[in-house]
Amino acid sequence: MKKTSKPVAAKIVAKAVAPADTTLTDDQMQALAQAFHDIAVEVGQVRLDAISAGSKLTDPAIVQLQGYVYSLMTVAGNFAVQAANLTLANAEQAVGEISLATQAADKALNKLQDIDKAVSIASSVIVLAMAISTKDMGQIASAAKGVVAAAGVSV
Repeated sequence: MKKTSKPVAAKIVAKAVAPADTTLTDDQMQALAQAFHDIAVEVGQVRLDAISAGSKLTDPAIVQLQGYVYSLMTVAGNFAVQAANLTLANAEQAVGEISLATQAADKALNKLQDIDKAVSIASSVIVLAMAISTKDMGQIASAAKGVVAAAGVSV
């Protein structure tokens, strides 16, 4: 009789005990809302710093950043309003990946002076928000990795 290797057995056990879809708690949704709000504020600050440094209000990147600030604030508000109405498979894993990504984006934006990089980070965070709304863990994980990459953080 052939022994089952540990990795295969572990996968079978993991599937057997994998949690069913889990509804995010009010606290988790509020934390998501706060994270997206903080990123919106940081993107807005990069925009204002660029304007103070001489960029024009009509500069396409400045206009684009303003749109991203608005979108991110809207997402933050929606997460706050939804409270615990978002149900995800593997919610803890999703929240962990989302938290890592939003922290990386917030940290990168906090000291950023490059408008193009701010546009890239903000754009990737908006993609993450849309991935969260699909409730698909694969899309969430992929979008979270995109945020981390845009922020220039290696994991």
